[in-house]
Amino acid sequence: MPNKPNILQTVFSVASCKAVRSVLRMTGRGGTAIPGLVSMKISGGILGAVSQGMEIVVVTGTNGKTTTCNMIEHALTTAGFDCLLNKSGANMLHGIAGDLICNATWTGSPRSHYAVLECDEAALKLLVPFIHPKVIVVTNLFSDQVDRYGGVENTLKEIRAGVELAPEAVLVLNAEDPLSASLSLGVPNRTVWYGLNESVGVQGKIDTRDAGKCQSCGAEYTYDYHIYAHLGGFRCEKCGYHRADPDVAVTSIDSMDEEGSLVKARIGNEEREVKIALPAVYNIYNGAAAIAASMTMGVRPEDAARSLDSVHSSFGRLETFDLGGNRLQMILVKNPAGANQAFSYVTGFKKDFVAVCCLNNRTGDGHDFSWIYDTDYEKLCRDEHVRKIYVCGDQAQSLSDRLRDAGAGEGLLEIVTDYRTLLEKLKGSEIPVFALPNYTAMMELRQELVRQTGQQEFWE
Repeated sequence: MPNKPNILQTVFSVASCKAVRSVLRMTGRGGTAIPGLVSMKISGGILGAVSQGMEIVVVTGTNGKTTTCNMIEHALTTAGFDCLLNKSGANMLHGIAGDLICNATWTGSPRSHYAVLECDEAALKLLVPFIHPKVIVVTNLFSDQVDRYGGVENTLKEIRAGVELAPEAVLVLNAEDPLSASLSLGVPNRTVWYGLNESVGVQGKIDTRDAGKCQSCGAEYTYDYHIYAHLGGFRCEKCGYHRADPDVAVTSIDSMDEEGSLVKARIGNEEREVKIALPAVYNIYNGAAAIAASMTMGVRPEDAARSLDSVHSSFGRLETFDLGGNRLQMILVKNPAGANQAFSYVTGFKKDFVAVCCLNNRTGDGHDFSWIYDTDYEKLCRDEHVRKIYVCGDQAQSLSDRLRDAGAGEGLLEIVTDYRTLLEKLKGSEIPVFALPNYTAMMELRQELVRQTGQQEFWE
């Protein structure tokens, strides 16, 4: 670990970070990773200095990081905790450093005692030695950016390396995901579990491509019930490794619509009614994780549960825009598991809709986009209520070919080469629009939406 900076190094490092970020944001670039990079070049120990004494929650995993962070931060601030959130989504080491350093005074003292930090799976092992998190939340593990991580087992190894560097952190783990649940094996960390109980019901076929073998002995799992993908009541009949009983367990989903969900949850020994102001099954998981993490940070269970009724969407994650009186909802999709859940969501209302599918293959997305061939686009293309599918992005032609193979006829598909033209076409729609971009496409589409609608920039 680098040495703690002296007062002159600290002042210069903090000032440089704040100055670089200010300049970048004045030019409309957001100022995400570069300010932290500059600051840590000046003083390698500045991140440890500005986070000293803070109580920090780190959230990592494949899907749901941004929304879960948003939910936890909302619970903490609603309960009266002064809390920092890296809301820009810059979740590598230097992006996180930039937020923590800009949160500090000129002499390096943190302005907020608490922080909720989204962290990339591979960056966890780089971050935790500096900040010593109190809680580490792992949402789930699915195949994602295979050209960067390789198989999902490599992603698991990256996260485990980070967990092993933080033996005093409380782990908050998804009880139904056999991969992330296995992080509790062989470590001294206390574990708090969250999940959905059997009474929630079956949703689709079991897909164990990512998690077919027991993490303890290598045998195949048996499922007592199933939620989606490889999430469910798994158990190994050979060695006995099995789903843990959650500390925060959703016991029933009483209603769900485009505004959110009403569920019952057993929190500790008490059952409560919980309203989650964001829709879809995956946001029920995110809400359960947020309750578990917030309680671990000291929020009362009833306050943590109640806060979910007033939580707002994060940028690009079920965020809504007003297109001249018509509603566009944006849903980030970046891997088969997340995309399939998004398709279940948009087709589940049984109402006519327009879909916008956007695909880039830049560094932020992963250059390998073969995941689209493992994704259930058939569910989207063959739904009787889809009236139009616009296709955009660097790989619009490849995605259009995949959609045709999935059953989309020529009259249904239209490739649009720029987002300004796309929005002009969408403004004429009289039915809801669902935009389904991957990451860099989402950022581009959102930038044009912000320009035309006046909505906040992603870092605000």
